[in-house]
Amino acid sequence: MENKFNVAIVQFEISHLNPAENLRRAESFIAEAAQKNAQVIVFPEDFMTGSIFGDLRHLDRDHNFLQYFQTLARKYHIDIISGSWMEETPNGAFSTTSYIDYKGNVLGEYHKNHLYLSERNFLKPGTNIAVFDTRFGRAGLIICWDIMYPEIFARMNELGVQIVYCVSYWYKEITGDGAAINPNAEEAHIDALCLARAVENNVAFIYANAAGTMHFSDNTSDCLIGHSQINLPIAGTIAKLGHNQEGMLMALTDISVLNTAREIYKIREY
Repeated sequence: MENKFNVAIVQFEISHLNPAENLRRAESFIAEAAQKNAQVIVFPEDFMTGSIFGDLRHLDRDHNFLQYFQTLARKYHIDIISGSWMEETPNGAFSTTSYIDYKGNVLGEYHKNHLYLSERNFLKPGTNIAVFDTRFGRAGLIICWDIMYPEIFARMNELGVQIVYCVSYWYKEITGDGAAINPNAEEAHIDALCLARAVENNVAFIYANAAGTMHFSDNTSDCLIGHSQINLPIAGTIAKLGHNQEGMLMALTDISVLNTAREIYKIREY
């Protein structure tokens, strides 16, 4: 197992309800990351379509998205965390993300456990967690609002997770009337949560959020906060896009620090 690996996070500006364009641009980022020797690339939540507002016509029903990323993983010889999309399954509609290795194998699949308020009327919450072995360590997957719930991390800890990938679609309007108190509340919350989850769980926490502003036909919009980042205990925030514009962050992530932090803090040894 390699303790050090090059991670690329794509802070992606989504073309709303245009998966063909989003897939085309995703490949260009994958090609660039592979050319720069990235070994893992991570995309954000909902990045195939953006918000679908409960319109079930936009659910993925044939796994074409997953198969596309399996092909790209083999083509560019890179592990891909596929962001997430909303899909129809025999057990209901879920928000799903996957970890695909460089050979095109799906090592882990996860259904979002903690749905955001606007998703609860048309999606089912997942109940299982996803923790699995990769060539870089034992990895887990979560999606966006899951970051608010320490119990999901406790469940992953029981299975020895070392690296947690969080794909996200987090936007300023979540604050609602609270913006009058702090207009930058969501950026502050995400920065605090990403570092806290890394330290309290002794994991590498890798957070990929979407970018830009989504404009919708009903004259509403979502201003994504960006702030994609990588956090480690002791080392802290080792890389971050401290804005909400599209871009790709790349960083060498060394999880050997987890052993050092475990010896120093002994957080779960009681």
